[in-house]
Amino acid sequence: MPPTELELVLRLVVAAVLGAALGVEREVFQKTAGLRTHTLVAVGAALFTIAGAYAFEGSDVDPTRVAAQVVTGIGFIGAGAMIRTGFTVSGITTAATLWFAAALGLATGFGMYLFASVALAVALVIMIGFAPVRSRIHKVQRIELQYAPGHGTMTPLFQSLNAVGAKVHNMTLEEADGIRTVSLEVIGLGGDSLDEVVAALRARDEVLNVSTTAPPEAD
Repeated sequence: MPPTELELVLRLVVAAVLGAALGVEREVFQKTAGLRTHTLVAVGAALFTIAGAYAFEGSDVDPTRVAAQVVTGIGFIGAGAMIRTGFTVSGITTAATLWFAAALGLATGFGMYLFASVALAVALVIMIGFAPVRSRIHKVQRIELQYAPGHGTMTPLFQSLNAVGAKVHNMTLEEADGIRTVSLEVIGLGGDSLDEVVAALRARDEVLNVSTTAPPEAD
């Protein structure tokens, strides 16, 4: 027996709740896609699923075709969540959570409440519980660089970081009185590779100061 209209509405509501729960974590960390985006993606995927499965009831339409198109379409939204800065691409995790929100919506649209809820729980454990483990694996090194602009200083810096396999996690830039200050958080840089990068920077005439600090160990 096909589901009633009330049950189909319930599926949309459940999809909204699951998508919102996934989006809260992204919202807390102020990512490009947060609570509203993840909720809309989940509800939209559920709506497409319901429409594809029940709008043409009695015909030969395959409801899984609509689901496949949702998966394809969500790729464009995920690509918009990723940002490239220099040699670093950020937003990959947010793109993955948007894709996952669509999966939650699809499962809920088909009435698979238990599987969608368990999948959400697993995803939250991965996103929240793995964060301390990731911080211990990827040591972050902070580099602060002061230099006179106009000498192309940043290009060789990024090239040297890329050569040793380091990745810029975050970067801020300020300029005052003709002096530019750049603060970098770099992952995968330490020991001899850090000394080489710092020595190369200090050898440049326009560089006024280079300092490095390591964040305290997480408890």
